[in-house]
Amino acid sequence: MKDKKNWYAEFGSASNKREDAVFDVHPDVATAFADAIRNQANVQGPHHAQDFDDLTATIAQTSRLIQHLEAFRELAIVAADRTSPHADRKAIAIAAAMPPSRLYRVLEKHGRPKNRSKAYDEAVHEALDKGLKGDEMWDHANRTTEQ
Repeated sequence: MKDKKNWYAEFGSASNKREDAVFDVHPDVATAFADAIRNQANVQGPHHAQDFDDLTATIAQTSRLIQHLEAFRELAIVAADRTSPHADRKAIAIAAAMPPSRLYRVLEKHGRPKNRSKAYDEAVHEALDKGLKGDEMWDHANRTTEQ
């Protein structure tokens, strides 16, 4: 662990054999990340970090990774919800492993309406007030509620 310049992880694709190397990755963090991606059920503690400084550095890097992934998950949730005014929020909550109440807090934090049917009705009435009819009215309502 003392030779920090040798810490790295490689990521590649079997289809195009493109690889990307990430340096300064603590080995225990890389192992935990790979195990999580592989959905390994048996979580192991650190094997490489042994002393206090190495363990706290591993903890700090793990915390930064978790914070980044949490932010990424929120953005993916919002993107999934924006795919359609009728996106299946129950499926999104299941995929995000969070209860519906937390999902709604995340969506509201990013400007998504909690009650899409009310928002959709309002968008339809707004379209009618603008004189839109038929497909133009429905397109306007879809665009408005997808924003």
